[in-house]
Amino acid sequence: MDTETAVALVSVAAGSVATAAGQSAWTSLTSLVRRALGRTAEPATPEDAEAVRVLEGRILQHAATDPEFARELHAWADTHRALLPETGTVHHTVNTITGDARIQGPVIQARDVHGGISFD
Repeated sequence: MDTETAVALVSVAAGSVATAAGQSAWTSLTSLVRRALGRTAEPATPEDAEAVRVLEGRILQHAATDPEFARELHAWADTHRALLPETGTVHHTVNTITGDARIQGPVIQARDVHGGISFD
């Protein structure tokens, strides 16, 4: 697992704290971050999306300069990868309309849709 994928699990864990697995992952991550960055680097609360994004950036930067932390982060991600959607991989979807495209009605760009879509 690469570091970017491991860091992507940070948001997944933050969004899953209502479950036992999500809470376990978040608590474990909090401990890992405190050990690596010190007590002054209090991790974000999982409900604060912007703070979680900042935390992801700090984790990514630290993993790039500290191989031991990167190994521990990968081990954390391997342990908690069941939090990942469906197939156990992080899916990145990029939807674009470019060039001379002429849109003449509603446009939906999505990866997974669970439920109906309506333009009423």
